[in-house]
Amino acid sequence: MTYEIKSNMMLFEMDRTAIADIAVGDTLRAQDLPDAEYTWTLHDSQFLESNPDARLFLKVQKLPNKQYKGMGVMIIPE
Repeated sequence: MTYEIKSNMMLFEMDRTAIADIAVGDTLRAQDLPDAEYTWTLHDSQFLESNPDARLFLKVQKLPNKQYKGMGVMIIPE
């Protein structure tokens, strides 16, 4: 049996070492979706510091015009 999941949200896991020097105002971009940009915020930095061992994801939304938009950062505890 096949189950079809309907959603317009995707998560891209990020390597923490790749963004070790990220600063507020810097841009995150999903490599395979270049129009899916997200601007790093102070809240994101605090969230990251408070969860040093959690897996980090960029949350991306598919828009009706077949473009993508970065929606934020999501953390999944280990």
